Amino acid sequence: MSSASSSAAPAIVAVRGLSKRFGEHPVLDGIDLDVRPSERVVICGPSGSGKSTLARCINGLEPYQQGEVKVNGIAISPDASHADRVRANVGMVFQQFNLFPHLSVLENCTLAQTWVRRCSKREAREIAMAHLDKVRMAGKASSFPSQLSGGQQQRVAIARALCLNPSVMLFDEATSALDPEMVKEVLETMILLARDGMTMICITHEMGFAKAVADKVVFMEAGTIAATARPDVFFGEGADERVRKFLRQVF
Repeated sequence: MSSASSSAAPAIVAVRGLSKRFGEHPVLDGIDLDVRPSERVVICGPSGSGKSTLARCINGLEPYQQGEVKVNGIAISPDASHADRVRANVGMVFQQFNLFPHLSVLENCTLAQTWVRRCSKREAREIAMAHLDKVRMAGKASSFPSQLSGGQQQRVAIARALCLNPSVMLFDEATSALDPEMVKEVLETMILLARDGMTMICITHEMGFAKAVADKVVFMEAGTIAATARPDVFFGEGADERVRKFLRQVF
């Protein structure tokens, strides 16, 4: 999809006035965010700025106090009840891989298909193998998570999320738990998805990835969106001073 047609399309993810507290501590304060079809949005910012909480609210994993969150036009209620319809359309990849250790790679990728989508075992296997091949893990289909490197486990987690044919993929610091040599293989997989036109929200400190892939970069600070810009502006000399300070710390 071209950028022009994407910008004219209704937002897949629409967040309006989102606010959340943990007790008396505000974590998100009036967040507005649109993510349109085939758009790649990178969210960055210092630790504790609310990035992961925002992702979890979008996926219905965290309740919130004020505002509105919609995915594919479906609203997530503030108490995050009845969020299953939304989660079926959102693939999420976490810092930790969350693979079932007693299941093989293939079984990890077919389980949700047979239980949630009610696919036949044959159909689930075909879908799983296609996505494992996409992330270059088809050769490990019969292996167990303990037999894989961290990077390989994360690539399986990405394949597992793709098996449910999500409208949008959420990556929450997907490389932060990996050794440096394993980061590259996961980022390469994410870049491949971006080139295939997958709608993506990526929370990351990998600014090289943001430069290469993002359509827009969102900078969060103290529970707010402090800046939003195209990569050429975000990483340019005219960037917000808070952004430049952050970039000096991560580069």
